[in-house]
Amino acid sequence: MLKRLLVGVAGTPATASKIAHTIELARHHGATVTLLSVIDVDRLARVGSVPLGAGHYANKMRRERAAAVNANADAAIVQFADACRDACIEVQVLRHEAEPFATLAAVWRYHDLCILGLRGWFGSGIVPEPEHALLDLIVRGIRPILAVSESRRVIRKVLIGYNGSMESAKTMKRFCQLALWPDMEFHIAAVEGSTKEPTASLLADAANYCRAWGHRCDTALLTGAPSTALMSYAGQIDADLIAIGSSYNRILIKNVFGPNALEIAKTADRPVFLSH
Repeated sequence: MLKRLLVGVAGTPATASKIAHTIELARHHGATVTLLSVIDVDRLARVGSVPLGAGHYANKMRRERAAAVNANADAAIVQFADACRDACIEVQVLRHEAEPFATLAAVWRYHDLCILGLRGWFGSGIVPEPEHALLDLIVRGIRPILAVSESRRVIRKVLIGYNGSMESAKTMKRFCQLALWPDMEFHIAAVEGSTKEPTASLLADAANYCRAWGHRCDTALLTGAPSTALMSYAGQIDADLIAIGSSYNRILIKNVFGPNALEIAKTADRPVFLSH
């Protein structure tokens, strides 16, 4: 059960999809919504080396970049807040000019689910190492995260990537317990060779756990590179969402689901549920 949803708003192409998913979840769970806009003015001001005599143009570029980012965020906030009020959902708006990761982590402490765009921050130009953004947030304790794609999907069929690790087990259990959407159909997939334990028995035990929570559940044993195999299977069954655990460590990535969670977050064309 969810009571508080935290939504990162930046005015990206995923805004409409984010609004639809947020309203659907808020209605189903009777949750309130917090919209968070964070503008990193210091990073926006970095325009690289400035030739002698070009300071005026550099300052103009800084102002234009900040104005464009603020305008996009403001328009998205108005659109989002209006949609929530029209749906009779309680909404509050927080605006900050600060470092995005630390600010989101501080606000997150009193929320149940964080909703972001899959590549909302990746293309903003204001986040260092943008390809790692979602997993960096998880490392900072912001979890679970629902990262939505630009095209909204009705979530009914869910692919859960599982390899028996503590991270993937915690993600599977968290997803079961939250019951984000009604009438979900689970497909638990494991990649052969991704664990030292017998894969078939791992899948059977995972399916039994999910069924104990009342979810319909099938299993699949896949072969090949884990991220490629999972993405291919998601397309094959037309999954509406991929749930995957992350053992990502930003200094040293060794565990099989670390780099694969990163690759799926970077390339997925459908929503991704990420936890740890």
